Amino acid sequence: MGPAHSSHDAIRRAGRGAYSFWLNSLYFSTVDGSDPNSNNRSYTAMLSPSAKDMELDLEAEGRAVDWSTPARSFRCAVVGLGNRGLGLAQLARRFSGVEIAWLVDQSKERVAEAIKLFGRSAKGAMDPTAALVDPTVDIVFVTVPDYLHRGVAEAAFRAGKHVFLEKPLATTASDAAAILAAWRQSGRILQLGYVLRQAPFYAAIRAAVRKGMLGPERVVALTEQLDVRHGATFMRRWHAQSSHSGGLLVHKACHDLDLICWLLEARPRAVSSFGGLDTFAGPPPATSCSRCNRRATCPYVDTGLHERRTAAELMDPALYGLDRCVFRMDKDIVDNQVVSFVLDTGVRGTFCLAVQGPVRSERRITIIGDRARLDGVFEDGRFTVTFTDPEREPFLWSIEGQSQGGHGGGDHVTMLDFLNACAGRAQAPVTSAEDAMRGLIFALAAERARREEVVVRLDKGDFAVPFSPTVEAVRDEPLRTATP
Repeated sequence: MGPAHSSHDAIRRAGRGAYSFWLNSLYFSTVDGSDPNSNNRSYTAMLSPSAKDMELDLEAEGRAVDWSTPARSFRCAVVGLGNRGLGLAQLARRFSGVEIAWLVDQSKERVAEAIKLFGRSAKGAMDPTAALVDPTVDIVFVTVPDYLHRGVAEAAFRAGKHVFLEKPLATTASDAAAILAAWRQSGRILQLGYVLRQAPFYAAIRAAVRKGMLGPERVVALTEQLDVRHGATFMRRWHAQSSHSGGLLVHKACHDLDLICWLLEARPRAVSSFGGLDTFAGPPPATSCSRCNRRATCPYVDTGLHERRTAAELMDPALYGLDRCVFRMDKDIVDNQVVSFVLDTGVRGTFCLAVQGPVRSERRITIIGDRARLDGVFEDGRFTVTFTDPEREPFLWSIEGQSQGGHGGGDHVTMLDFLNACAGRAQAPVTSAEDAMRGLIFALAAERARREEVVVRLDKGDFAVPFSPTVEAVRDEPLRTATP
């Protein structure tokens, strides 16, 4: 082959065997000028060690890549048998040597149906106490509503269990601090449900940033637009009251705000935000969908989307309060919100959350640096990097069309890393209180900024957790404000 690192334009136009290896792609032309796409020849590329050294690794670093059965089986308790709880339990038991020992939920019907799903060797309970004190239980999955996280997670750590805690960490800073204090004292493994960190799409973006591919980063912009049918579900379920969910930004977008901090290895320094309830405002035509004369034409009619309902709940969802009208008057969350912020590294950015998506839920990301701009769509499994240098071809990273599983592959990798950490074969997924707190404090700051129409300013102390076992003195919202 011809000279390496030729201009891509020269490869395309002049041919003569020129080639270039960049990132995960080999660009080449034939010596005789024939088209390699149609000349009926086969080509094989073998990377020498020196070429491999030059390749930019866009895979997550330090990640466990396989699983082997532990010497002693892990016994797990699942507290909260909704869609997410059962989904995580089913995922966990696919790993050899992992057993589901306890299934806990306040609904007797949910417990009974879960036991049928997982087998009668699993015990059922409506109260988590017995499961948490069971000395044979190693791991507890906490998937109860957000405002109940503290009670279950604290008790699990005090009982010496490893904990997989669904996001958000909590709905208040004081509850989060209490959970993290219990975690520190326990010496056990904590895994937060920030599974997007482990999705190959975002892992590759983080690797690109860490390698300096974009140059110094200046601006970041993320959007999360929910399919409106998905967005409507939050208006009828327990999430609709911020006392239970912390607000839609805390419950849903803590994923995205955590990603901003994780991708750029930074924390927010100042946050402003505006949002409101517009699409789902107005008087309710009925208390529930099944008893409404508009259900045949209503675009927001209840379908049980993203829920796992028992047979009894499916027969009469109104009896269980599951198909409440999305225009219910007792909700206090927003259906659109914009956040502006500056990070402690000087990067400025925006995040937009909207539930008015017409076709699908979609996350988009743009990062602009001095050398390049990155643009990607999570659901498409691809991002492009366009360089300031006109001689450099745009780079495309893609897993489009490949089966990745839940959350773009993040669910599987998160579970794998968590279990390997519990087995002592991998680094703990959460190593500091600040790492655990950033997404939540970011979301709480944005919510306060929205409610009070102020700029919320943060410093490093707002992400710290006291080592003292007494955490009641921690403020609910350790956030200072300054008028614009």
